[in-house]
Order: sequence, then structure tokens, then C-alpha cells
Amino acid sequence: MKKALRTVVMTIGALLVTTGNSWANTVVYDKVELFQTETFFTDMFEISEAGSYKATLTDFEFPIPMLATGMSVTTATDLLGSLLAPGSFNFDATPGKYFVSFFGFANTSAPQLGNYGIEISQIPIPAAVWLFGSGLLGLCLISRRNKAA
Repeated sequence: MKKALRTVVMTIGALLVTTGNSWANTVVYDKVELFQTETFFTDMFEISEAGSYKATLTDFEFPIPMLATGMSVTTATDLLGSLLAPGSFNFDATPGKYFVSFFGFANTSAPQLGNYGIEISQIPIPAAVWLFGSGLLGLCLISRRNKAA
């Protein structure tokens, strides 16, 4: 039994070492900008790893909240998600080129400043998935060893 436990512990350790820091967010696009009255833009960014991503739009409300904001994430042919107010949405992506578009209006009656931020980052795989997978692998190894004996 001690040998089987040692095998499970070594398997879990090897799995954690080989996967590295899988819990860290990978930011693939980040922009913070201060503008006067209004701004519009579209930027291209690349995703190198398939997975689930989260796009977040923040109105920093400096010096006051903006009148209107919005953003979208697209491929060359498909809309993956959009917002017409600060917030976030999730989308799935494969490696390739993507586009983020943004518009923002500060108070136009008296020239005001607007301050916003956009972040697109990979959603990390939860630790519970890794622990469940390594535990399942350990049980498979133990049952295989018992069948061989």
C-alpha cells in the first residue's frame, strides 16, 4: 500500500511540475487610455493558444463616468462577443488573428476626459480539474498494478 501511495504522490507531483503555472492568466491584449470627448479604434491581436478567453471593458470614471462605451471582439468573419456598457464576456478561440473594436463618448457639451481599460486574458483551468485528473490517474495505476499482481 505504501508503494501505491508513493506512486500516486509521484504522479501528482510530476503532473504539477510538467504543467507549470497553469493557474496564471495569460493576457493577450491590454490597453488603458485617457481621451478627450470621443474615441473610436480597431486593433488586431493574436492568440497563440486555444482555450477560453475573457474580454473586460472598464470605465475608470475619471473624472466622471463616460456617456457611452462599447467594444467587440471579432475574427475576420465572425463576432465573438460585444458589450454596450462596461462589463465582460467570455469567448472560445483557436490560435490566430483577432480584432478588438472600441468606442467611447465623454461629455460632449463641455469637453471632458474619458478613461477606460480593455483586457483580454485566458481563463485558467481550475485547480480542481488538475487534482481530479491526477487522482483518477493514480487510481488507474493502482488498479492496473493490482491486476498485474
